[in-house]
Amino acid sequence: MKSKVGISSANQTLEILEYIVLSGREVSLKEIAEEIGLHVSTVHRYLSSLLEKGYVRKTQNGLYKPGFRILELSSYILQGFDLREIARPFLIELMENTKQTVHLTIRDAYEGVYIDKVEGPGTLPMMSRIGMRMPLYSTSFGKVLLAYSPESFINEYLRKVPLIPRTENTITDPEKLKEELLKVKKQGYAFDNEENERGIKCIGAPIFDYSGNVVAAVSISGYYKDFEGENREKLLKELLSACDRISSVLRSKA
Repeated sequence: MKSKVGISSANQTLEILEYIVLSGREVSLKEIAEEIGLHVSTVHRYLSSLLEKGYVRKTQNGLYKPGFRILELSSYILQGFDLREIARPFLIELMENTKQTVHLTIRDAYEGVYIDKVEGPGTLPMMSRIGMRMPLYSTSFGKVLLAYSPESFINEYLRKVPLIPRTENTITDPEKLKEELLKVKKQGYAFDNEENERGIKCIGAPIFDYSGNVVAAVSISGYYKDFEGENREKLLKELLSACDRISSVLRSKA
């Protein structure tokens, strides 16, 4: 049986690693120690182990940032993720048919996480990347994932997550967001009307597993003018078709 000291050390090491990764920037030894609440010498000892294993890198100016070992392990996880493998060919076809950037997303607690992204020569370049976390309330895929969640979770989400405006179009009123989510579930898709990023519109739709639960969402994103009028209807038709086919394959593998 592991000692409590050993478990505590492991937890503190993981806290340090998570802080470095989630900071999204280079951080100092002193900053880490203050944030985690440990003595500098203790943090330095844990960092030495992370450096040795490649989970953390040290820059020339003495700051710390995530190491490439994390990316290596992430790739193994994603390669073994059946949903991503099943959806991949349909995502590629969807990108080719719509000429828009395509994302496959899952919900992790109160955020959405990109688990795949497909873009091509004709798509609008985007900063999104696999593993990146995004808000649920301001994105099309996020609203889909929220809309098909249990009501108890939606209420919990609205209590704990501040609806901070990301653009002037972001829905920041909890009651209005609940109305939007009811609409999303009724129509079977969600629209992001430049709610997360100015100039970018998105359409998201759900992926269902064999039990009828929503396990992921697919979205197409691009320049706002491409998502207006008749073109929007064409994009929606392609998206819903792709999602239906992915869901069908998931059901067949049950």
